[in-house]
Amino acid sequence: MQSIATMEAMASGLPIVAADAVALPHLVHDGENGYLFPPGDVDALADRLTRVLTAAPEERRRMQQASLDGVIIHDINRTLDTFEALYRGEPLPE
Repeated sequence: MQSIATMEAMASGLPIVAADAVALPHLVHDGENGYLFPPGDVDALADRLTRVLTAAPEERRRMQQASLDGVIIHDINRTLDTFEALYRGEPLPE
């Protein structure tokens, strides 16, 4: 299961800092839309937070756009279309 809170943050155009665990690496692409840190590594967490909070404006905008682009696949209408196609045995939408 993917993190709804992470997807909501992405849909809001935020860079993400998340633990490199469970489904989060499927949503957070390190250096693209935010940063991952090893679970329990507080120094790495502090480093990733500092990177996001001190990023140059153009870098922050790039990460924001990457979050918006990355969450599109989870759009409710796309998800419903996929489930309906699966139910009907039809090809999956692109």
